[in-house]
Amino acid sequence: MHSFDMKQRTVICGAGIAGIATAYYLSVTLGRKNIVLIDKLLPMSLTTSKSGENYRDYWPQACMADLSGHSISLMEKLIQLHGDVFDMRESGYQFVSRFLGEDIFSEADRKTDSAIKYCKDQSIIRQQHAYLSESIRQLVTISRAGAIDVYALGTLLLREARAAGVILMQAEVTGLSSPAENMFEVNFHASHCLAPMPCEQLVLCAGPFNQALAKWLDVDLPLISIPQRKFVIPDPLGIIATDMPFTICADPITLNWNEEETQMLSADPTYRWLLEELPPGLHIKPESKDHIKLGWAFNRHAEQPEWEIPDDIEFPDIVIRGASHFIPGLRPYVDVMPTPLVQFSGYYTRTEENLPLIGPLEIPGLYTVAGLSGFGTMTGCAAGELCALHMEHEELPSYARHFHPDRYTDAEIMLEINASNSDGQL
Repeated sequence: MHSFDMKQRTVICGAGIAGIATAYYLSVTLGRKNIVLIDKLLPMSLTTSKSGENYRDYWPQACMADLSGHSISLMEKLIQLHGDVFDMRESGYQFVSRFLGEDIFSEADRKTDSAIKYCKDQSIIRQQHAYLSESIRQLVTISRAGAIDVYALGTLLLREARAAGVILMQAEVTGLSSPAENMFEVNFHASHCLAPMPCEQLVLCAGPFNQALAKWLDVDLPLISIPQRKFVIPDPLGIIATDMPFTICADPITLNWNEEETQMLSADPTYRWLLEELPPGLHIKPESKDHIKLGWAFNRHAEQPEWEIPDDIEFPDIVIRGASHFIPGLRPYVDVMPTPLVQFSGYYTRTEENLPLIGPLEIPGLYTVAGLSGFGTMTGCAAGELCALHMEHEELPSYARHFHPDRYTDAEIMLEINASNSDGQL
């Protein structure tokens, strides 16, 4: 049984990759003691477990490219210290398009130093990527990009943080308050602990539930949560090579339906949207030796977050139909979906401009790492480090202003944000 007093100076709510990374950089790198990491569930079992497990250093915003690039460097440093225990593979990203009239990444969006390579020679595309549709007319490759095992990464960070003294506690937070200056109380439900738990610093790293935690302290975070889905299926026909880069369709897609299907969809207001053009971003990657993982964030409707999101039985069919537009070999799977099919769902919790919130909030001692919409795996290390630097009043990197929760009062930063043509979401 734990009994907590003011010596427990820091409480981090949320044991996903963001909370674990914050605990790691606070304890291991900066030497902070008396840290409690608390979560209702097992570590990394909510949003982090639904990750696509990809990374890239290219973003249309320079601040995001800097954040993700630094996060990749931090992961590379971890490999130097501990070996490649989280299987970091620089397999690349590949964006494809049927159109030549406009670059996949427009000149206005190329504001970073990331290494990207264009190919607009169809003969070369066909020779090097025979699985792509003959309609593909341009291809962009991002070199410093690939895949990692995010659970193994988080396990490493958590192990090292606990060795440095971080206490991991599985308990449901039932309330937050600030009864006195420079003091917080965390109420929670756990049979083996005494409540409430006082602390001097409180960090909100609870993914889609950050907003709910902040409201207990009368703080409003400008976040919305949008449910998104991915699924994994076997690839019995061997359509996707195991070394294929993470491949993203940069074009909007209109799904192909037969005449009977079109009539049925037209007659049903609930499903009529499936006849409309769907947004770019459908993506596919090899998953283990003979499986593939697919996703498509075409949903744009925010919801009140729930602990469990029910499966969508139509989602796999929609995505396979869309994927067959640019990888025709997948068309047999439209008629007969390979099984077993494993679908998993999580939230893209984001700000309107899709930049995260990292740093101090309006109440002294209150911090957050929030809004890591679809990029928590690739930026988790740098996001946790940045929050830790804020908390220890260390020198901050140049991109810290862009992610500071008070950026909405910074005219220069907002001018830059409003001038961006893309939010970088996939």
